[in-house]
Amino acid sequence: MATHKNPIIQMVAISFFMDSPCFKEGARNKINKTGEFYIVLCCGIGPLPKYIYAVSKKRNKMTKAFSMLHPLVKDALEKKGFYSQTLPQERGIPAIVKGRNVVIIARTGSGKTESALLPIFSKILSLKEPKKGIKAIYVAPLRALNRDLLNRLKWWGEELGIDVQVRHGDTTQYERRKQALSPPDILITTPETVQAMLTGRVMRENLKTVRTVVVDEVHELAPDKRGTQLSVGLERIVRLSGEFQRIGLSATVGAPSEIAGFLCGSRPCTIIDATAKTMFDIRVEYPVPEPGDEELANTLSTTPQTAARVRRIKELVDKNESVLAFVNTREMAEALSSRFNLLTEDVDVHHSSLAKTVRIDTEKRFKDQELKCIICTSSMELGIDVGTVSLVIQYMSPRQVSRLIQRVGRSGHRYDETPTGVIIALEGDDILESAVIARRARAHELEAPLVYEEPFDVLAHQLLGLSMDMGDVSRDEAYALVTRAYPYRSLTRERFDAVLELLASLRLIWLEESSYHKSKFALTYYFENLSVIPDVKKYRVVELGSNRSIGVLDEEFVVDRANIGMTFVIKGRAWNVIDVDEGVVFVEEVANIAAAPAWEGELIPVPYDIAQEVTTLRTSISEKGSTIEGREALCSEYALEGAAFDEA
Repeated sequence: MATHKNPIIQMVAISFFMDSPCFKEGARNKINKTGEFYIVLCCGIGPLPKYIYAVSKKRNKMTKAFSMLHPLVKDALEKKGFYSQTLPQERGIPAIVKGRNVVIIARTGSGKTESALLPIFSKILSLKEPKKGIKAIYVAPLRALNRDLLNRLKWWGEELGIDVQVRHGDTTQYERRKQALSPPDILITTPETVQAMLTGRVMRENLKTVRTVVVDEVHELAPDKRGTQLSVGLERIVRLSGEFQRIGLSATVGAPSEIAGFLCGSRPCTIIDATAKTMFDIRVEYPVPEPGDEELANTLSTTPQTAARVRRIKELVDKNESVLAFVNTREMAEALSSRFNLLTEDVDVHHSSLAKTVRIDTEKRFKDQELKCIICTSSMELGIDVGTVSLVIQYMSPRQVSRLIQRVGRSGHRYDETPTGVIIALEGDDILESAVIARRARAHELEAPLVYEEPFDVLAHQLLGLSMDMGDVSRDEAYALVTRAYPYRSLTRERFDAVLELLASLRLIWLEESSYHKSKFALTYYFENLSVIPDVKKYRVVELGSNRSIGVLDEEFVVDRANIGMTFVIKGRAWNVIDVDEGVVFVEEVANIAAAPAWEGELIPVPYDIAQEVTTLRTSISEKGSTIEGREALCSEYALEGAAFDEA
């Protein structure tokens, strides 16, 4: 094959040629890989005539991180058109390829998931004699993230011949049995399902081949009992498989070393900060009622102040292509979206108490640009793929800096774009709190995550789990295993023994001098307490006639208020209760305005440091706010627009 140095020679029908059988079957491997111009002789295979084409296409060279991957992974990247890496991939892939434990800190949409998975694909493909069993576990805190990730990995699995499957609470018994008999290479799952797998004889065998565990959104799990449970669960997997590589994927956090400790315990862990010190465009607004807001208030059955806030949100939505409007509670999401449904059809609602099919439909319509705005809770805060977001609105104070950064970080995903957010504050105290959080977010002053330390209920549960893993358990071995988990690193032997004695007094274990083993009641207790999320009985909301599931309500709301004939809001629409039977509330949609239900577990705490700075800001406004210079300085520092400063 002759090369041509003259850049004037242009490609003739190159796209037609590259799709032809001759290119795919013959010429592809003969192309000059130096990036020079070249001539390819087409042999007349397929629809092309026998001509010589001059081609001026330069072959893109893989960047350094991608060049470290398995050849089949590089070929797949080329098919996808990926030649250059993002910052998390540039910094994360080399460390993972070298086998290091890592925590990769990066914003949503920056490619940090691929920074973990591409090297895992390479490791699996490089196995000379792969044994039957799971090679990698990917743990995500939400089933929605599991679902989203599986959809993203389907192409890669098919292209590379790697079996990727998901396993969580919605997985059928038939699918679980299939996975036990024929385990996938990569298993996507939740913390609770890890606990369930550890008790199964066949699944324990499948876990013996685990070489990598990825914990996604690790910053969300560390301060929670679910994270404590997972931390011990990982040590239980180590007992089966030996040490494995640990990879944590995290949003921006205040103390990365705490997250690294949580993930790896005393093992070495490399912290990879790939945030590139993102600048945030955040401002705090206080919409003031204008002429026309009183009429709008009548339409929405609300106050002029609330109508002014709704109007301002609508203005922002109209000016942008795609908007996520975050609220702090499901109740507020329903109340706000029910008002918007009276004004426009291109706004919908998303939260964890809506049916899965409803949430998936909302995500798809937003991604397909059929919706301009989703009013959402933390259900959209994590990495669910909904496409491009041009603006994030936060309704009321987000309460925590880390939440605001996580939420605003969902906008402006391209590295040349600035994440943009607007906080719509309600009144004086809310303005001050929002302003302090906005200042801290722009200055990257985040709260340090507090790892949940030594919860005894989780410890009791894990000790029972060990008795199902091992049968007769050495007390010394159990203590050594538990204290390797970061949340229990300071657990004294006295406290450990006290928990064992409590379990014995409840007849859940039989306690010997140097060992213990399970009683016949242990299995029931273990599975009844598999989840550390508070157990609240739920009633399904089902539309009469279509039998369509809409969402769930807490038992307390149903018992206290859901009488036949009453009206409430869910999915941003009003529904009339027709009947309540066997855990199901049957409803019909009505054209009405109604109150939103309340759900358990809605409050977000405010960190002490933020509360202290609110006091400082209040004093500064009192002392300096009367002068033009003082007012401008405070507005600039705290991202306050004029009306918000006046109201504060």
